[in-house]
Amino acid sequence: MHIALSNTKKLGLVLGAISFALLSAGCGGDSSSASPENAEDTPASSESQSGPGVSSATVPASSGATVTSSATVVDNSSSSTVVPESSATAEDGPFVDPATSTYVPPTNPEELLYTIDPTLEVTPDSNGFYYVADIYKALPATSKVVFVLRHSERGASEGQESQLTENGVQMAQKLGADMVSDESFFYASTDFIRTRETCNNIAIGRGETGYHTYTWSGINGGYFVKVPTDELDTLLKKRGGSWKNLSQWAYGEPISNRFVANVIDDFMYDLFERGHRFVNEVVLLNLPGWKRVNFLVSHDILLEALTVYGKWINYMAGIAVVVNEAGAVSLFPVRGADLGWMFYVKQEE
Repeated sequence: MHIALSNTKKLGLVLGAISFALLSAGCGGDSSSASPENAEDTPASSESQSGPGVSSATVPASSGATVTSSATVVDNSSSSTVVPESSATAEDGPFVDPATSTYVPPTNPEELLYTIDPTLEVTPDSNGFYYVADIYKALPATSKVVFVLRHSERGASEGQESQLTENGVQMAQKLGADMVSDESFFYASTDFIRTRETCNNIAIGRGETGYHTYTWSGINGGYFVKVPTDELDTLLKKRGGSWKNLSQWAYGEPISNRFVANVIDDFMYDLFERGHRFVNEVVLLNLPGWKRVNFLVSHDILLEALTVYGKWINYMAGIAVVVNEAGAVSLFPVRGADLGWMFYVKQEE
């Protein structure tokens, strides 16, 4: 699986060379089974979106393109002080205000492309996702990685206080157990219990005795949304839900609901421009102040737009941003559980 260009209307970060014909295939078993309604993961509190956004494009691995980011590669010796997790407060971490960035996103998808580093010895599963722990184990000592993931399995509630299920706790701890090592990781999440507890349980699974999960609004779930997320939820909830409409919109396919199709562009940022901003002004700009291995845990509305997968992103799935010592940036679609996707998008006749 490689990162490929999306259609010309919505130039998203298509993580995977998966033809749309595959979207009509059955999903198969899913250990994180949930109804489409439960897949909605928009923050309960309305929050206007600000800060960097994301959208990016890539080229087939077969093109042999080498892509170098304009961002400065961080000194691998940089490290955050590890403090008890209970001391975490909102915006308490080493985060750079994206307003300080001079980065200008390209207007042409050919101007800045990302590819998958062929030197990283990892193999995707049959759906094109790479296992997070495999990326970590194959990561050279001179490279850095940022895993941007959806939280682990939650209960039925979508509010800020919604917690992980027992299975969700086990999923996060299992991933951590598969990444045991002597080094400490950097963790940041949105101000939601389920995202914070996903980070905490990954650290617990790794056996980290001291860790800190920072709270950061820079990775909130509505990063691609122009309006408060509750307005988007109101638009979509009775018209097929976010999982269907946003998948279709991001993938550039005809949107099933005609009303949504006519107004969705007024609600969402352009994926190409926002995607590049996210990678450069959220991830790369901040990387010098983080560690060699970093976890940013957010919500499906962010990760669906980042992956533009055509299927709804599963719990603990997302992207890995790998930066080697030369500054070359590679993107990988990743999963932290058994499957990278939860639902597929059916086109209505």
